[in-house]
Amino acid sequence: MPALPKIETRNQLLGVLAEAAELEHNLMCLYLYAVFSLKSGHDEGLSDSELSLVKNWRETLMSICVQEMSHLAIVSNLATAIGGNAHFFRGNFPIKSGYFPADFVMELAPFNKDTLDHFIFLERSSDSEIEDSDQNEHMDYTREAPESSLMTHGGDYSTVSYLYTSITQGISFLNEKMGAEKLFCGNKNLQLNGKDVSLEGMDTIRDEASSLKAIERIVEEGEGGSSFNEISHFQKFRKIKKEYETALKLNPKFSPAHACARNPVMRKPVDSESVVWINAPKAAAVLDIANALYDLMLRTLTLLYSGEDRTKDDRNTILSLTFDLMKCLSITGSYLSGLDANEEYPLVKAGATFTTNRHFLPPLRSNEKFLLIERLEEIRTTLDPLPRHLKAIVESKLAENCKRLATV
Repeated sequence: MPALPKIETRNQLLGVLAEAAELEHNLMCLYLYAVFSLKSGHDEGLSDSELSLVKNWRETLMSICVQEMSHLAIVSNLATAIGGNAHFFRGNFPIKSGYFPADFVMELAPFNKDTLDHFIFLERSSDSEIEDSDQNEHMDYTREAPESSLMTHGGDYSTVSYLYTSITQGISFLNEKMGAEKLFCGNKNLQLNGKDVSLEGMDTIRDEASSLKAIERIVEEGEGGSSFNEISHFQKFRKIKKEYETALKLNPKFSPAHACARNPVMRKPVDSESVVWINAPKAAAVLDIANALYDLMLRTLTLLYSGEDRTKDDRNTILSLTFDLMKCLSITGSYLSGLDANEEYPLVKAGATFTTNRHFLPPLRSNEKFLLIERLEEIRTTLDPLPRHLKAIVESKLAENCKRLATV
């Protein structure tokens, strides 16, 4: 077994939960990027049967993304339950080596066979002997740190299930050490549950038993459960890969996705060797919109886990805004994948980079609605680069939320 993080204090548990949150968040972004790259019409060279197949893949991949979102919410509930805060921050792509263990290459890539192999590798169970795609270069390193009783170290786990094993062990150790009442001291009203969102497994975490049940659900749904679990992400990705290989035999020219950039970046890179700067004017303008929507969505998620005196109507308003921002991001991200990325790479298409602003903390309760409306209006004024029909959808959703925020 790889070296697991040592969890003997609340602070250490919160630190490892933050790493788990970033891992789930990054996986969701990788999968979304692949979904956005998929083609959607006959005018993109797909036959009726191929279009139907790609539609099914999109639905499957989106369902996986939704589950990753629920896993992120469960980890947020765990952190909140033990007196911490939800953690939605993550580093911009591509993630540098060393930030996660060597087996976790976090780079945005379009839908293709290599990308599917990478997803299968990331979701493999701890008992699987599966190699990653040759497209993903794994640096040879281990994450080590001197033993410490105060600071957090994430360890050198090789699969996501090993990371959750350490979290499970840490919860059980601390529960026995300090007792459930002291360990689970967080405000339960701050957690998201089934009454708030229609995401599976969103039960309030109250004690050790409910914590371990929530973690078990994450593992079984995808992050390293049994290799024979048919509902796992691992098996779903393998099924898509098999269908893809069959379709290629029928039509060797079958191309289900746009040739989107691998490792797209929003800003001019210092080292351009392994990234593609999205600087074509049209794509850059749409990318700015997509990232603004994504960044604001993360801020609204942070608001949901803050403000202990928030009313139910207030909470529902922010939830509605969050889901509408997700829909708008999907619209802009999919459209972006058909745009040219950079004139130096004429065959490469653009893609969402999921870039965040440095200023990420939630605003004060006294002015949060004013600032949210202000930001929504700022985004509304920049929608002209979108086609008229897409602009109308996004503009309508943003306007509806501005009105809702103003009346609550």
